[in-house]
Amino acid sequence: MRCRLDDLARERLEDETGAVRPELEALVPVLARHYTGTPQARWLWLRKPHVRALLAALAAGDLGLSHSALDRLPNQKQVAHLRTMLVVAGCLPEIDSAVHSFERFLDQRLAELTDHPHERLLRQFGAWHHLAKMRRKAQTQTLTPPARNYARWEFERAVSFCTWLEERDLTLRELSQGALDSRYGPLSAAGKQQLCGFLNWAVKTHRMPKLAWTRPKFRVGEALTPQQRLDLLRALLEDDEAALAHRIAGCVLLLFAQPITRILRLRVDDVLDEDEQLYLRLGAPPTPVPKPFADLLRRLAVLRIEQNVDWLLAGRSAGQPMSYEGLCRHLRTLGIPVRLAKTAAVRELVLEVPAPVVAAALGFHHTTTTRQVRNVGGGWSRYAAARQWH
Repeated sequence: MRCRLDDLARERLEDETGAVRPELEALVPVLARHYTGTPQARWLWLRKPHVRALLAALAAGDLGLSHSALDRLPNQKQVAHLRTMLVVAGCLPEIDSAVHSFERFLDQRLAELTDHPHERLLRQFGAWHHLAKMRRKAQTQTLTPPARNYARWEFERAVSFCTWLEERDLTLRELSQGALDSRYGPLSAAGKQQLCGFLNWAVKTHRMPKLAWTRPKFRVGEALTPQQRLDLLRALLEDDEAALAHRIAGCVLLLFAQPITRILRLRVDDVLDEDEQLYLRLGAPPTPVPKPFADLLRRLAVLRIEQNVDWLLAGRSAGQPMSYEGLCRHLRTLGIPVRLAKTAAVRELVLEVPAPVVAAALGFHHTTTTRQVRNVGGGWSRYAAARQWH
């Protein structure tokens, strides 16, 4: 099968002369092998009509070898897998997927808002504020899908607010305190939080008067009960029909309260096997992994080593972990409410161990664990080491 895959991959990239362009040569082995699916899955993917058309366009030079050329194609879901393979092969430079996704979203939304009276203002908010800030952050860290999603929500909330202004024949500069209160007051806490981003930007850049609005208050988060958490852990450990990677992700969430974005970034070398004790590198020092979860985690690490894959939760796209949305969907299918599970795990941990110790070991900011101590009334709230954080 491997030889047949090599031949088929090369055939897909041959031009009219029967040769592969030099700039595409590195893509051949990636198409044939660098993929976490089975050889049969790779074979079927290479034979799909849309894949054949894309690769033929690349081979003939009809499709430019650039991110912008791929962006102009109609079905981006079909293009996404090929894009990651081109990046892995070195045919295209790496890009921050969250920034790229938001940039495409912004271009599309602004095109739809061409006739909106406040289009210029919204363009400035989206491009000068959000996109510029995301690009700066991407220079020092990988942006997460939630960061991208929140930027979208803030932009859509700004669109809604500007539409409300237009319906009342108002501009931002003419906005009064009473008018703002009538719009802001009825919003949910999440809605207020999203609108605050636009209002803060508008005041800071002198596009609206210095009006006042209350900071949104969120209720103390709900959480699973200790028994519900234990029942879910037991089900994950015993359910041999569920995918091993999904079970591992659920256990890391329920045991160590790790956010989905961090679970997705776990690599094989984050699993440390020392003197028959398994550790998982989440913070400093590495965290001991209890049995029987350690046996599951060891199985997955060995499997990834055999597959020559770095990511513990390897995705279908070459060189990429699972998608954020995909993993959340699989966890919900297993009956795990992500937000409630994470909160429950943090609370159980801070009841047993001082908050600063939990924060260091699991890679949290100290305010996250300290806040949960207050929420559950834990006995460690007066722990001496916590005082240095205040």
